[in-house]
Amino acid sequence: MYMKIEDIINEVLMGEARKNALDFVEYLQTNGAQFSDSDNFFWNPTFNEKALFTINIAIYNDGAASFDTFINILPSAWENESAAALEDERTKEILWANVRPCVITDCKNCSPGYEKIILGKEFNNLCGCFLGIYGPDAETFTCMKKIFDGIKSDIIENA
Repeated sequence: MYMKIEDIINEVLMGEARKNALDFVEYLQTNGAQFSDSDNFFWNPTFNEKALFTINIAIYNDGAASFDTFINILPSAWENESAAALEDERTKEILWANVRPCVITDCKNCSPGYEKIILGKEFNNLCGCFLGIYGPDAETFTCMKKIFDGIKSDIIENA
C-alpha cells in the first residue's frame, strides 16, 4: 500500500513533532521538492529530479514514532574549510552533533568510513549517509530547511 508522507505524519506523530514535520514537508513542497508515495515508510524527495536526502518515519514496537532524515550531500559551499564563517554557530553545532560514524565493518557503501570537512571541521570514519537527524526539534528543522535551500541552489546552478 502506497502512503503519502503527510498522511503518515498525521497518523503516527503527535504534538510538536507532527507540527514541525508537516511544516518541513510543506516547506519542501512549496519550494519545489517532489515526493513520491512510499510503501515502506521511506521517502526520497527530489528537486529537478535530483535526490535530496532520505526521510524515514520510524514506528517502534511501543507505538512511539520518529521523523528521521539521512543526508549524504550538503550545499557545496558548506563542504570546505573556507565555509567555516558562512553559517551561524548554532547551525554548525546542530550539523556536527548529528554526524554519523561508519560502525559497520563490512558495509560495502562506506566501510571503513571516509573523511569529510563540514563547515570547517574535519570528521573521520563517516558513514555514506553522514548526517542522521533523528526526531528533530523546531530549531533542527530550521537547519534542515537551510540544507535543502543550499542543495536546491547547487542543483539550479549546475543545471
